[in-house]
Parts: sequence; C-alpha cells; structure tokens
Amino acid sequence: MKNIFWTGYSNHERHFAINAIKSIVSKYGDIVDIHLFSDITLTMTIELQEVNIDKLHVELGHVISMDNSEQMPLASKKERTVYLNVTFSKGTGDLIVDVPAVPG
Repeated sequence: MKNIFWTGYSNHERHFAINAIKSIVSKYGDIVDIHLFSDITLTMTIELQEVNIDKLHVELGHVISMDNSEQMPLASKKERTVYLNVTFSKGTGDLIVDVPAVPG
C-alpha cells in the first residue's frame, strides 16, 4: 500500500493552527505520533479509514494551505496512514522551552 504524504503551510499563530489541526483530525481518525521542530515545523502521523482521507484533506485546507494531493476515491474501511508536515510561516527557529528546576 502506497504511503500518503501531505505538506501544509500555516500563516496562523502556531498554537491556534495546531489546535485546529488536532480538532479536525479527531473527526476522521487518530493522531498516533507528533513531533515539533522548534517553532518552524510540525510532523504528524495520522491513522484513519480510507473513506475519510479526502474529507480530511478538504477540511484541513480550510485551516492551512495544503499542497495538491491526488484525489483518492476510496470507499474502503481499511486503515491508512497519512504523514502530515506543516510549516509555520511565523516561525523563527529560536524556540526556547524553559524547563523548571526539579529538586533531586
């Protein structure tokens, strides 16, 4: 089975975009892995039924700019994996996460 790779771009504030993406994905499938690369890029692994792939792509396109994808007229209930990469246009690459001191 061919893997599905999507690329998206967001002009929104990063936290807003991530929450919107998570909300949309939860309607159609499950997020099984997520990685943030500073404040520039997010990669997400999504599992969903084939019948929901095009619906997910269309709805994500309302929140982020999506590269064109092949339309997949699939009516199967088989599980598929979609790899989504989102780039945030307002990212700087200088994200610093403060880690609180833990007594030990």
